[in-house]
Amino acid sequence: MGLLDLVCIFPAKSTGMRLRVNFILLYTLLTLGLQAQRAGNAVAEVEVPFMPSVHARMAAEWEPATGVLISWPPSIPHKLIIELAKDVKLNLLVEDHPAKQDAIKWLSKWGIMPDRVRFISAPHGRDVSWTRDWGPHAIFPPEREMALVDGNYSLSTPISGLSCTDSLRFIYSDDQGNMDFAADDHMPGYIAPALGLERVALPFSFTGGNILVDGQRTGFSTCIILNENRFKGIAEEKFLSDAEKMLGLKKYHILSNFEEEGIQHIDCYMKLLDEERILVTRPPMYHPLQEQYEGIITQELSKLTNAWGRPYEILRIDTDRYQKDKLAAYTNALILNQTVYVPLFSIPQDSIAIEQWKAAMPGYTIKGFEFVLAREPHLSAQVYDLYKIIGWTDGDALHCRTRAVWNPDMIFMSVNRLQSGIKKAKEYPLQVILRDYSGGFLLTDQVKVMYRVKGKPDWKETKLVPSQIPDHYTASIPGGQAGVTLEYYVTAQNNQGTMVTRPVHAPTGWYEFKIN
Repeated sequence: MGLLDLVCIFPAKSTGMRLRVNFILLYTLLTLGLQAQRAGNAVAEVEVPFMPSVHARMAAEWEPATGVLISWPPSIPHKLIIELAKDVKLNLLVEDHPAKQDAIKWLSKWGIMPDRVRFISAPHGRDVSWTRDWGPHAIFPPEREMALVDGNYSLSTPISGLSCTDSLRFIYSDDQGNMDFAADDHMPGYIAPALGLERVALPFSFTGGNILVDGQRTGFSTCIILNENRFKGIAEEKFLSDAEKMLGLKKYHILSNFEEEGIQHIDCYMKLLDEERILVTRPPMYHPLQEQYEGIITQELSKLTNAWGRPYEILRIDTDRYQKDKLAAYTNALILNQTVYVPLFSIPQDSIAIEQWKAAMPGYTIKGFEFVLAREPHLSAQVYDLYKIIGWTDGDALHCRTRAVWNPDMIFMSVNRLQSGIKKAKEYPLQVILRDYSGGFLLTDQVKVMYRVKGKPDWKETKLVPSQIPDHYTASIPGGQAGVTLEYYVTAQNNQGTMVTRPVHAPTGWYEFKIN
């Protein structure tokens, strides 16, 4: 991409936008100048850094949320509903007034106060339970408020084999192969106005259980998403081009399918824990798909780089069989603010999975939920029809039936973490991306890095200062002696009292790096 291309993409319609264009051009010129000084072989193109006030971005699952979207009558355990209401507001989809009254009765029995609930009335389709799949995604456009983007849901839950070009079949269809999911497809049109947000319709399928994003213009799906869109006449190139143009997905990693026959939803195979780490399911050694699961790691995930240009750190969570040949889908969990809600399958492996989640997410509260239908006081009739004994399945668990409602006034933060083994120096530069979406402003004396030598009780601070690149801040942590480990965390606060830290559980948790 050349400088004229940048000017065409970011037309200077305002003084603020002209300044941003100038910043981009300045950075690009400096980058090209640095490249020209390098001797030897040609170097890879250096892209303009991610700038939330210039680039559209989809919200990642771990970003601040105010609510969760679920359907009523419920398709999740009542104990999970109770716990969700402690963390955020319940956005309950009810079909009519009798359904609302039914919800009020049961929520009252469970001790959930009315102020923890927002009712959204909408006609229900057959897939109403799967708010993850048909539900809207949050996007932060530049220079505008958060909006909800709504994928086309005219096809429900296509199934294929391992090949990316396998013929599709569908869970629901009549004898003629006809499918009607208009009601599910239209539900985001009721949700957006209820939340006071703009709805943006997408011209392609974007089934939520097969979408993971890092909040920094990177997405992950298995290749059934291409097959699903191809079935509707949308070529791969068109889909990827529109995903970048409409959603800001600059990098979209399409991975192999992982099931011999299934919906291939990526949230049953892996989970993005943050912009640097991926949690991947590990089947038992004797399982026939063990080689396929491991191959996706060695041949695909291990070759990818995160938003800061480093290989992803890949963590594992061990699973096992339940109900004969099904694998417990522990990655089909929900990260909501500082809690992780994990499906449990009434097998011994459950306790191991909880401990592995705790190790992967220090500072988070990890809560596990069994779903034995016989123990539930109130569920939708569809749940009993579909699941019989255990309400979770290997391809449809807790994550599938919940969806966050993100905070439109959040402060976005991402830290380019310092890596252990760094050489001794006078100071260590730290890069941070910050964007306050509240309409307020960041307090300069509250945008800082706290640091200390490991083993010392007291924190010191150094200021984060804005660079010439929009949304980019830098700080310098003073150097230490070789062999010393430095601990640090980043914090920012705006004039409205909203605070954000990285890691999210600071100051009880922190990042650290060792000096060689």
